[in-house]
Amino acid sequence: MVQEPYFFLSYARKDDRDEFVKRFYDDLVLELRRIGADPAAQPAFRDVERLGLGADWARVLGTAVGHCRAFVALYSPTYLSSEYCGKEWTAFRERLHEYRRETEIDVPALVPVLWAPMGAAVPEEIARFQYQEAGMGQEYSTHGLMHVLRTDPTGEAYRRIVEKVAFRVRFAADRFRLPFRPGLDLGEVRGLFPVAEPQRATTAGDGHVQVFLAAGVADPLPQGRNRPEYYGRSPREWTPYHPPKHPTVAHRAQKVIVEEGYTSNIEVVDAGLSGRLDETMENNQTSILLIDPWAVRTEGYRDALAGYDAQNRPATGVLVPCHDADEETGDEAIWHDLSRVFWRNWRRRNDPHDPLFRVRVGADEFEDRLAVMLTVAQNRLMEMESTIPYRLPEGPPPPPLRGLTIPGPADPTDPYVPPMDSRSALPPATRDQGHNDDDQYD
Repeated sequence: MVQEPYFFLSYARKDDRDEFVKRFYDDLVLELRRIGADPAAQPAFRDVERLGLGADWARVLGTAVGHCRAFVALYSPTYLSSEYCGKEWTAFRERLHEYRRETEIDVPALVPVLWAPMGAAVPEEIARFQYQEAGMGQEYSTHGLMHVLRTDPTGEAYRRIVEKVAFRVRFAADRFRLPFRPGLDLGEVRGLFPVAEPQRATTAGDGHVQVFLAAGVADPLPQGRNRPEYYGRSPREWTPYHPPKHPTVAHRAQKVIVEEGYTSNIEVVDAGLSGRLDETMENNQTSILLIDPWAVRTEGYRDALAGYDAQNRPATGVLVPCHDADEETGDEAIWHDLSRVFWRNWRRRNDPHDPLFRVRVGADEFEDRLAVMLTVAQNRLMEMESTIPYRLPEGPPPPPLRGLTIPGPADPTDPYVPPMDSRSALPPATRDQGHNDDDQYD
């Protein structure tokens, strides 16, 4: 007996970076169960879960599309340029047309979800399937569900959208039985997509900002940290200004970027940071690093950020938030650790003439500092003769963190301290010993 998947999730594989698609799929299944639907009896279909090793994937997909009760499509520019997304979409639409010819009833079983803004005008055949309804919110209609999920994955806006999608899926799946298409071979379907080829930036200032986030999580907390209220399940839930300001720093940053007229997306810093920064330069895009100072005590973050520090990135800004009420982050030890990771760039921290490296940015100045940073980074990008980043000659690696540290003179036996005749390149902890702590860590 062929199963009838309760719904088929159709999405572009490139849109599933960081597993946001999986999170939405899981939340949708849970919501369907909560409202009384029973997708467990006829399980929903998501390809990476239902395609076993050695499976004939085209046949398995075709069978699922030809028998599913509802079809949830995650619209994005990538989706509309995907040949096989187009085949899935077109094959299911034909089932709707067949049902209408037989009954004169339009079944609302194709449930589009705006995953990411699609930019150019959407063809009428696609636009007639509405992906928006009252109550889904302006943020969703402007930026798409992936943005809502990234910026506030536990918030009311995201939860409300999942509820509305679940209601539409259940309405179609429980009330109607579309005609089956047994033996459907997607390879033989002439899909409506690709609508257009993805556009690649060709000029400086194309208006996209790539944001990279390095932050801790609540479990386990960063080394030496005892305040879990600033963190969540993922780095994207970091709220450096909470209390009293609750929105995540990712949400606040993207709001500023939109207000400045740019588009953006956020990634978590990992070992591939250097390569990703190269890609942004090749695509003529600026980039911003949002850094939790406690992140440098995590080895993976520390190594990636030290790699950034060893390179020349004139179109990349670094912003390190700090809340006045957070007494733990007020401890000079954490800023000492940060200075040893960013020892090349630390000299220009909070330089009024070079606003691309900002530390201890308070809640009341975050928006202004980031807006200025965006403008300066964009201007520098436009002034550059080449978008290929110039890498500095390899130097000594940053000094290792030996657990919790305190500010003070560097260990004279530290093997990573550069020679004394290279004073201009020394880490801050080994320079200007006569300065007080306020001068050193402003």
